[in-house]
Amino acid sequence: MPYFETHDGVPIYYEDQGEGETILLVHGWMMNAEYWWQKNFDALADSHRVVALDLRGHGRSGKTDAGHTLAQYARDIRELIETLELTDVTLVGWSMGTMVMFEYFDQFGTDRLSRSVFVDQSPKLQYDDDWPHGSPGEFSGIDGVDITTNLTYNRPSVAKPFLKAMFNEPPSADTIDEMYAETTKTPTSVAIDIFLDVVYSDFRPVVPTIDVPVLLLYGERNDIFPTDVGGWLEDHLPEATLVRFERSGHCPFWEEPEKFNRKVSSFVE
Repeated sequence: MPYFETHDGVPIYYEDQGEGETILLVHGWMMNAEYWWQKNFDALADSHRVVALDLRGHGRSGKTDAGHTLAQYARDIRELIETLELTDVTLVGWSMGTMVMFEYFDQFGTDRLSRSVFVDQSPKLQYDDDWPHGSPGEFSGIDGVDITTNLTYNRPSVAKPFLKAMFNEPPSADTIDEMYAETTKTPTSVAIDIFLDVVYSDFRPVVPTIDVPVLLLYGERNDIFPTDVGGWLEDHLPEATLVRFERSGHCPFWEEPEKFNRKVSSFVE
């Protein structure tokens, strides 16, 4: 199992398979590479080099008390790219992974990147009078703090409903339990730290600075982001293509994997 060590001594797990143009996959909050990209990794690696990492504190990567910010996660991705000497990368981020990408763009621009793919994420979670595209129910910072309190004292009460809400057709109870077990590879303290950073982030100013082609893959039956945030991004990015997934919620790569893999492959090629 390959690891690399960051400048501050954190072992980061990654998978690396295939040949050709490089696709780098970045997972979402409390998730990991091996489980959540299982319907995509091998299929994409048939014709491309595919790299997927576990962000620090997640999956098989090192569990540290420090560094659980979008800024540090972006720096970890930069170190991985430099360690593997990757160039012309297509960076693919799902959910929080897209927020990490926004931070990457803010720190490093599009150096070493040729394209990017956003999978079902808004550049800002909190709702206000000039931003209707956050999380549902006029989501606020107070809501974020409430969620972290429940995570501390009754983690399943937050994580399992969140997992169910990610899908147009919720998986079976057994599958939800399996998914929940995967999320527990992320310590609760880590989940809280990075979640609060996501809640209080606003990357709308970064969007118009992204000067590589962007593919937007967004579910149409979505309880996590019920408004047309994909359409907003298409209008505000310099070069973007929006693909809607009619049978998907927050996880089009899982709910419609064949279409997802085909669209990403075509975009890279």
